[in-house]
Amino acid sequence: MTQSFRGTPQGVNLSFVNGGLTGGTEALHQVEAKYPALLFKQQLTAFVEKIYGMIRDSLKKEISPLLGLCIQVIESVG
Repeated sequence: MTQSFRGTPQGVNLSFVNGGLTGGTEALHQVEAKYPALLFKQQLTAFVEKIYGMIRDSLKKEISPLLGLCIQVIESVG
């Protein structure tokens, strides 16, 4: 089996839905037995991406009004 750019072996299709895996149970057992580190890495990556998105969105909501005020002050001074 060859590996793709992200490290997932070709022919192994893992999809995350609500923190679980979708696909046939036969494929799941095969992946768990042959690639436990890959499964962990994909679950960790999905979790980190989700948390990163939540933090990014929260910061955007907090920072946007402050940046708007800064721009208004700079325009009124200039």
